[in-house]
Amino acid sequence: MKGLLDISRVKLGNIPCIYVKPIFVTEETPTVIYYHGWESNKDNNLFLGKILAFHGYNVILPDAIHHGERGKLERYGAQELRKYFWEVILNTVKEYEALVNAAEDKLGLSMRRIAVMGSSMGGFIASGVFASNTKTKCLINMNGASAWQKAEITFKAMDYEGKGMADEEQLEEIISYDPLSRKDTLYPRPMLLLHGDADTSVPIDIQRYFYDEIKEGYKDKPERLKFVIEPRLNHYKTVRMMEETIAWLDKYL
Repeated sequence: MKGLLDISRVKLGNIPCIYVKPIFVTEETPTVIYYHGWESNKDNNLFLGKILAFHGYNVILPDAIHHGERGKLERYGAQELRKYFWEVILNTVKEYEALVNAAEDKLGLSMRRIAVMGSSMGGFIASGVFASNTKTKCLINMNGASAWQKAEITFKAMDYEGKGMADEEQLEEIISYDPLSRKDTLYPRPMLLLHGDADTSVPIDIQRYFYDEIKEGYKDKPERLKFVIEPRLNHYKTVRMMEETIAWLDKYL
């Protein structure tokens, strides 16, 4: 890959990002925006960004608030998860428009061919962005959840204190931005869902619920909604997931 990619650090809409692009980039080269997970940051996902760029895509890796260069927390334990998890997700979805506008102005990227992608918490974010922005062409969600209210109910059931991660005010916003609340905006845009069936962090049942709720809406174009289940896999990304991702982007972006 060395010598084939151009890697730079930029601020887009005041958001610290890493921008990875092929050296043969043109105005029509499509762009993937990749969102990291809880406790991670843009730098931890640079290798993934390089893989995508090597296959011909511009890649933007932003830091979410309370991560990386944006006020990294001292620890990321259960209390911090309860306090910040949904705040990070909702904030990132809301700032998407500023990010892509800056990418168009500052980097000269075409906004007509954008995919959003994320893993774990980043999968929640990518799904929320996709549902809220109808010009975004396709979605890849790895080990995240696209049914937010269902996710919060599941987290509350999993919480040893029975608290969940949202207060009443946040729950209203979660329902408002929940991709299922906006499912009429999804079809016929392509969505790829990738998940391990032994995931103990974000149980696969949440994503299965989402898939079952929207698949009827894709009955005329069922190939545009794909749910890939990795057997015996916990909360990890795999080579097969990346192969599925590249094939999806090559087909739909």
